Amino acid sequence: MQGLASLGVGQWLGAAGLVAASLLVAWLEGKRSAWPLGFATFFLLFGLAHLVFPGNIVALWAALMLTAAIGIVSKLKYHHLGFNFLAGDICHLAASSFRTVLTDHARMAIPALAGMIAILALIIILALTFAEPAMPLPQRLALFGATAIVYLCVFWVSGGLKRFRFHHLTDDRVHLSAFVASWFGAGPSRRPGFVDIDPDPLPLLPPVPARRSAYEKPPHIVMIMHESTFDPRRLGIPVSQAFEPFFTPPDSLCGTLHVDVFGGSTLQTEFSVLTGLSSLSFGNDSRFVFHLLSGRVRHALPSVLTGIGYGVSHISCDRPSFVSCGRFYKSIGFNDVSYAETLPPPFDAERWKRENHDEQLYDHGLDQLSRRLADGRPCFLSITTLMNHGDHRRRIFPVDRHAELRREAVAATGVASYGEYVVRLAESVAAYASFRKRLEALLDGQPAIIIRYGDHQPSFTTSLTGLPPSDLALRETFYALEPINGELPDDLPAPPVLDSAFLSTLTLLAAGLPLDPVFATRAALLNDCAAPYFESTSPRKRRFHRTLVDAGMVDLS
Repeated sequence: MQGLASLGVGQWLGAAGLVAASLLVAWLEGKRSAWPLGFATFFLLFGLAHLVFPGNIVALWAALMLTAAIGIVSKLKYHHLGFNFLAGDICHLAASSFRTVLTDHARMAIPALAGMIAILALIIILALTFAEPAMPLPQRLALFGATAIVYLCVFWVSGGLKRFRFHHLTDDRVHLSAFVASWFGAGPSRRPGFVDIDPDPLPLLPPVPARRSAYEKPPHIVMIMHESTFDPRRLGIPVSQAFEPFFTPPDSLCGTLHVDVFGGSTLQTEFSVLTGLSSLSFGNDSRFVFHLLSGRVRHALPSVLTGIGYGVSHISCDRPSFVSCGRFYKSIGFNDVSYAETLPPPFDAERWKRENHDEQLYDHGLDQLSRRLADGRPCFLSITTLMNHGDHRRRIFPVDRHAELRREAVAATGVASYGEYVVRLAESVAAYASFRKRLEALLDGQPAIIIRYGDHQPSFTTSLTGLPPSDLALRETFYALEPINGELPDDLPAPPVLDSAFLSTLTLLAAGLPLDPVFATRAALLNDCAAPYFESTSPRKRRFHRTLVDAGMVDLS
């Protein structure tokens, strides 16, 4: 190899590496205005690689391959979830969600993982076989220091941490610089903070007493999150008439729900629904709110309902360690939490592994309710489903199950994943219809309200619509409030699009329950910023956030 290097192979590899690096960085950064920081980031990685590899050319190609690995992961993550790759994905999410990603998105994750292993192997092979002069360690340390200084200077001139506001992480650009900057405080932070907050607090409104016009006593509340479920009619796609009562049930309040995410990150929608806050209000930390705000949110729907006499419980489709959900649920007032992956028999664990069927969670929920109803207290039961989660290129039911529905769906759209979505949706619709019928029998005339909502659209809707993941139309799902043995108030607000941060407020209004000063103020904000809540420039919203912080209801200390 020494002879080959002397024949100019080393020069050729060096020149090719520089050209490839220039093209790769320009592609990953997207816009020319982002190129300076992108190239400064690449040279920082080169200086870092040079500490490990003494030769210039091997270090150059190691930095190039490391950049390619970051870019591949970030591009895939953006395509499927609408977010760039961040340090928090490694610090907070990797340990608890790696198994889930590998299982649910095997067709994407396994090739990506194989590609990164191949990249690592190529770096090792190049280092072992290519002979070139070694730069002394003191010089390499000096080089790394120089690249770090250049990076920090360009980072500061480019706007520093302020450059990486939320929108820079949800566009198809800055894939390299955003990832590296996220290790320097551009997300996640050690201490979360609002990005939409004013210095002056908003005085809270007086509490609003309970209304008993619709119900003689507080109704039971059942809240159901339908995983990766959206109303196809919102995208102009006709659906079977059998699905219409699921999305628009009679004698109910239903409509479009704006959520913070696309393609994944259910935890962000759950956070918004349960706390009344947008996860996006925490900027670059929005993906990690379960981790960073556990124990810091002291006013949430479960804790408020507990305070007015409700027995609250939650059935999770995950396990306690997944994205730190166990710790977060407890911190906002769910003292009774069941996890599908840890439920004992008669819960069918093998069937759950195959299908993640909604029916299984509903069965467990009805068992819980039957025990709680005997206590004479109103109940709040929250259920998160999972059946429509994951890669819709993977079939989870036999090929003859709803075969005609699948065929019609694929014929109408040309998208095979939509056919799988419709099959799983048909199962969800049937499971919910059975659950509601059994719930009505169990209630035996007692009033209840069912609140149902979708957490986000599945990733394939980009193919279905041709829209980029950042388009707000892909952040719309559905919601429905269904009364049982009662009626909803006639004056219940119903904006055309409701933000998920207001669903808890709408729940209390629909149930005729008292509103404490926080919920009373939030209800008054509904007209100002119904959806999207985060995008609203309302000064009252920003001052309201200051009030929550000053009162210790959101602890940012």
